Amino acid sequence: MERNVAIVTPLIPTYSETFLRAHIELLPFKMHHFYGLPKMGYHPIYDGTGVPLSSDNKWINYLETGIDTLFSENGWGYILRKKAMLKYFKKHQIKAVLAEYGPTGTYMMDACAEAQIPLLVHYHGRDAYHYKTLQRFGNKYRKMFAFADTVLPVSTDMQQQLLSLGAPPDKLILNPYGPNPNYFSFQDIVANPPVFLTVGRFTAKKAPRHTIRAFARVWSAFPEAKMIMLGDGELWEESKQLAKSLGVYDQIDFAGPRSPEQIAEAHHEVRVFIQHSVRAADGDSEGTPVAILEAMKSGLPIVATRHAGIKDVVLEGETGFLVDEGDWEGMAEAMVQLAKDPGLAAAMGKKGSARANAHYTMEQHIQRLADAIQAAIDNKKLA
Repeated sequence: MERNVAIVTPLIPTYSETFLRAHIELLPFKMHHFYGLPKMGYHPIYDGTGVPLSSDNKWINYLETGIDTLFSENGWGYILRKKAMLKYFKKHQIKAVLAEYGPTGTYMMDACAEAQIPLLVHYHGRDAYHYKTLQRFGNKYRKMFAFADTVLPVSTDMQQQLLSLGAPPDKLILNPYGPNPNYFSFQDIVANPPVFLTVGRFTAKKAPRHTIRAFARVWSAFPEAKMIMLGDGELWEESKQLAKSLGVYDQIDFAGPRSPEQIAEAHHEVRVFIQHSVRAADGDSEGTPVAILEAMKSGLPIVATRHAGIKDVVLEGETGFLVDEGDWEGMAEAMVQLAKDPGLAAAMGKKGSARANAHYTMEQHIQRLADAIQAAIDNKKLA
């Protein structure tokens, strides 16, 4: 019998949300994707192909969304979309719902309760830490924790955070990410030039200013050094201006967003992967950065911060170096050490690749999630 599972995301997954695309494409169920939560709220508007759930008339959907925005989360649009969601669940015999991000889980509770199907909620980062999100959803999270069958954090730090927010210990399943093996593979980097690579959006929690300051210090001591920064975001222009003011703009390639294939190629052309993640002023934090796991699998040593899930995956002094958040000078020292010692960089990278292959694979990530979904379905049958 075909196992139909609904996966709900706030929006169409962005280029950096590789984990969401993996869930949609790789879970061993018939996945039904829904998205389009206006202002991170209510029930989804569209199925994965962009077809509206409650009406084929886009103007009616605009009206529904407007009513929700103007009045309340229980407006006409909410009711109509919940009704459409329940109709879809029944027609396609949906056996479980996977909600991506905590707020999404709170919005799917009513429909899952009415349809009597299990709800699993996967947290990823911001949804567990961002101050305004916690202020808005704190009470709803506690209600959701009581209702949901399973809650999945991606790091031990996040697991502790969810416990502090009220999640029952017996419902938590730690599920760190894994890199896509179709793109990322080991290559010895001992002969690679002293080029540093960072991959990710230019946002506050990535702290690109610290990365650029650290590189400027490295370049002053080691003029052969270069850096590649892949990604974009709200701090893109500010970061370029900082590089110019520090005199290292010509040594940094602000290359913009790249495909997984292009990122994998970059891994094989550099010596060190760097990431200065911090808890942002608004509370936003990482989960377990996929970019670090991809770099480890590729054989790159890591220089990063003791932040969130990074502490779980990088072994200090063995697969890379970790510094405290904001310590860009300490980061620079570690970078110089690896720039000057390609043998050390290669040895750390080799150990990191072995660690990623043993403990942080895409297959393991998907299997844990698939087992959790199947267990929830089986438990519902027995109830």
